[in-house]
Amino acid sequence: MKGSALIHPNLTKHSSLRRVIFAALIGIVALAGAAAVGYYYYERPSILKIAVPNDGEDQPIIAAAALDFNKDQQPFRLKLVPEESFADAARALDQGHVDLAIVRTDIAMPPRGQTVLIMRRNAAIFIVPGQNGALYSIGDLRGHRLGILQTAAAGKADSLALLDAALVQYDVPPSSVKRLSVSAADLAKAVERKDVDAVFAVGVLGSEGLTSAVNAVAAGGHGPPVFLPVAEAKAIAQRSPAFEGLEVVRGAFGGAQPKPAEDFDTIGVSTRLVARNTLSNETVGELMRLMLAARPSIAALVPIANRIEAPAADKGAAFPVHPGALDFLDDEQQSFFEKYSDVFYIGAMCLSVLGTMLAAAAARLTRHNTAGADRILARLLEITKAARGAKHTDELDEFEEEADELLAAALAPATVHVLSVNRMGAMTLALNQVRHAIAEQRQTLAVPIRTTFAPRIVGEQRAVGE
Repeated sequence: MKGSALIHPNLTKHSSLRRVIFAALIGIVALAGAAAVGYYYYERPSILKIAVPNDGEDQPIIAAAALDFNKDQQPFRLKLVPEESFADAARALDQGHVDLAIVRTDIAMPPRGQTVLIMRRNAAIFIVPGQNGALYSIGDLRGHRLGILQTAAAGKADSLALLDAALVQYDVPPSSVKRLSVSAADLAKAVERKDVDAVFAVGVLGSEGLTSAVNAVAAGGHGPPVFLPVAEAKAIAQRSPAFEGLEVVRGAFGGAQPKPAEDFDTIGVSTRLVARNTLSNETVGELMRLMLAARPSIAALVPIANRIEAPAADKGAAFPVHPGALDFLDDEQQSFFEKYSDVFYIGAMCLSVLGTMLAAAAARLTRHNTAGADRILARLLEITKAARGAKHTDELDEFEEEADELLAAALAPATVHVLSVNRMGAMTLALNQVRHAIAEQRQTLAVPIRTTFAPRIVGEQRAVGE
């Protein structure tokens, strides 16, 4: 029982300490696993839904971008969500059905959308056939027939607001101008038959569609067309941010005789890729970088993609630019490790402190167990000495029982795993000595003690008998 008292009182404490250390180690492993899983989910490709109007120039652009991203294993996957019109695309973004949308500033700008990229700038062109010598300015359109070129299905890209803004600027009541819808295929004939006095077209300057329209008017009018400038376009843009002033340079539409013959100003609108304002800055900045980097490969399939450009880094713009796009433009994008460097640094410090505490606790536990083994060894030596001086076998029985208990204590899990080879050898030698000392003392106590030898004189007994 004395042997148990040497080490067993500490077993509960050591066992609790071991459980704490084990739990801490499990916590560290779990934390590292959670960090690894979090990093995996952070780095895996994100699916971004983009609302794109049907039958427009943007669907093939976004489809080509999606293909490029998949091929190059980029961190984003683009999913096209077709919509009937720009207004429907803007509505889908505002309602949270998509992450991004293609919109046009004069048709619908979603309040919750912020600009990522300008897909293209669209110019409004007033074209007068060369044979018509009565129209020289926008103000002259009052009472005339204006052919509105339909470049897409009706309702998909309604440019009436753009037309009205130009007419009102020159005090021409919109109702005073008769509007006729004309397709690109019928445009030359309509001009030749004089069904229309002028043509209104909206498109990208220098694009194939707008250039073809100018050439059709030239063919129908049998001579170079006349272009009506909107000289006050910038003034219109100041009143309404949906519009902007654009310059049409000489020869923008080609021809041996340059069309136009000289530069002029006109009104325009922009088509934009906008993102939901809750979309993370990192996602928007990276998407913007990838789109601009992929622009040459996309333009090889869809030439108009060359018109994609970054918005001006103006934080006070009428149509706000997404903060993620501003970070990219200002070269302030942060990588994953840059963004969370403080977290990693503090986490490393905490893990270091925790590791030091665990190491100290383990060392303390080992020291306690080693001390217990040393006490067992010292007690075995005491028993060896005491056994050699035992006077009764009962004492030897107690010593032997205590030696067995000490052996059991030494072999307990709390002690045996910290015993070194030297301590184990010393423990074995001490136990052997105890067994040997007890056995020798038992043998000694079992043999009767002889009386003291007393010599006698030969013949002494006989003399007494006589």
